[in-house]
Amino acid sequence: MNESSLPSIPEYFKGKNVFVTGATGFIGKVLIEKLLRSCPEVGNIYVLIREKKGKDPVKRIQEMTDVALFDVLKKTYPDNLRKILPIIGDVTQINLGISSDDRKKLVNEVHIVYHIAASIRFDDPLKYAILMNTRGTREVLRLVKEIKQLEVFMHLSTTYCNIDRKVIDEKVYPPHDDWKRAIDLAENADPRIMDILTPKFMEPFPNTYTFTKSLGEHVVKDLCEGKIPAIIFRPSIGMLCYEGHF
Repeated sequence: MNESSLPSIPEYFKGKNVFVTGATGFIGKVLIEKLLRSCPEVGNIYVLIREKKGKDPVKRIQEMTDVALFDVLKKTYPDNLRKILPIIGDVTQINLGISSDDRKKLVNEVHIVYHIAASIRFDDPLKYAILMNTRGTREVLRLVKEIKQLEVFMHLSTTYCNIDRKVIDEKVYPPHDDWKRAIDLAENADPRIMDILTPKFMEPFPNTYTFTKSLGEHVVKDLCEGKIPAIIFRPSIGMLCYEGHF
């Protein structure tokens, strides 16, 4: 396709519905604000939000956007805030904890998926880190595989998931462990045994964050390659340093 015939970014997003995990985090908020302000004709943006007792999901979205980041959007396209729609769920749960009605809505209406949700704590117990960063990615992709009008899936990884290499190329390196085995361990092993075995199990990684994010990349590669148009971003502090396509 000739570059001159390619749509502009705002043109591409016109009428496209987006699903975002990790929407309430820093990168998630920046992404949503940017889409609503720079691509004003974007469709709805569905955001995965954990249920909190006594907190209405619409109120939680209001709190999410009640920060200085959204001030310009509120002046230029205030009605676009109505495009942010909550989907109650949890990345750590099987099927993302999403209701069957909401799942059908996503399957039928979404075009683009951004998987940003992750635990970025270095000292999380291995069990939780796997369920969040590795199994959570698998559960998102199980949903993505059902989406009828999917155009692209974007997975947010980290530049630090290959800490054993001095030079990192734009590719997914061979895994240090089997992500399926890791998920099985997190689901079935005694947490106390996991805590004891953690340092040995995740070698050569220094913490559970980098280890489970590395596994997450292989979930994406194994489930997407040749099947789903997917992108992996590996951000470092303050910049995006990698873009890999399958």
